[in-house]
Amino acid sequence: MHTTGPADATTADQDVLASTPTCHAIADFYDEHDIHPRWVGSLQGHADPESLRTTTSGRTLLEATDPETFTAAVTDLFDVWADKDDGLRYPPSDGWPWPWQDLRHADWVYTFDGHRVWVVTDRATVGIITPTALVPDPKDVLTRRVELLDDLHRRTDPTAEDRPAAPERPSPRRSRFDLIHEHVLHAGDRTRPLTDHEVADLAFALTNPLVRDACLSFALGEHAAHAESLWTELSRTSPAPERAEPIALLAAYAYLRGDLDLAAAAIGLAERSSPGHRLGELLGTALRNDIDPAALRRMAQRSQELIAEL
Repeated sequence: MHTTGPADATTADQDVLASTPTCHAIADFYDEHDIHPRWVGSLQGHADPESLRTTTSGRTLLEATDPETFTAAVTDLFDVWADKDDGLRYPPSDGWPWPWQDLRHADWVYTFDGHRVWVVTDRATVGIITPTALVPDPKDVLTRRVELLDDLHRRTDPTAEDRPAAPERPSPRRSRFDLIHEHVLHAGDRTRPLTDHEVADLAFALTNPLVRDACLSFALGEHAAHAESLWTELSRTSPAPERAEPIALLAAYAYLRGDLDLAAAAIGLAERSSPGHRLGELLGTALRNDIDPAALRRMAQRSQELIAEL
């Protein structure tokens, strides 16, 4: 995903922004899946990803994987905006609403690229471009899960990870993998979101490096798509630094599929979630050096051997 960074504001533009109420943040929506990018509307109000997720049309927009769904969801969102009286709406039929001619002053820029929706975040600094599917859950929700994870870390003896809990019983490390395996198998049928406890248990299970690396093996089997769906959900729902583990797995799966835009975005998120993350750095090096995904496939094949060692 390649998007031009914001230009410097002119004095006239700054004057306009100074007169705009700060509560009316600007969100622009673009469909860039074709040769010519197309503006499909703008909103003023609470149009951040967290707020959009509170509506059905907003969730549909954020999760769209085809242009028809994306543009229809934007249109539906305009109707929701009118019903909620949450701010101003600017459909394309009314014409471009701003005195500037580009996206420089939008607080949120949502773009569909033909595969997924992206959002420009953190525009006050570097303008980070993130898949909307990976934008983290609200802080208060993540805080609940931090408390659960802290409790799991306190109750776990890392020196006992590779020892069976009792004769003929799996080691704690193997139990972690089995838990993840079970969720991968059911990811395609599950219609509800993961609970806080499930998120914490799965995120904690992935903090063991051998367990996480063994999960690369799912990429080569019939449940690869289900596993990737689980990593995506955990990337959004897990707090840092634990979220770096599913994000790195998502990056690896995307790299294997040749989806380098998603891989690059996930690698960057893994690094910001846990600086120096081993798998994230390895994938980043591979991406920068244009390493063939076949090399990563060999790594995934070796990870199958790790399962017997857990």
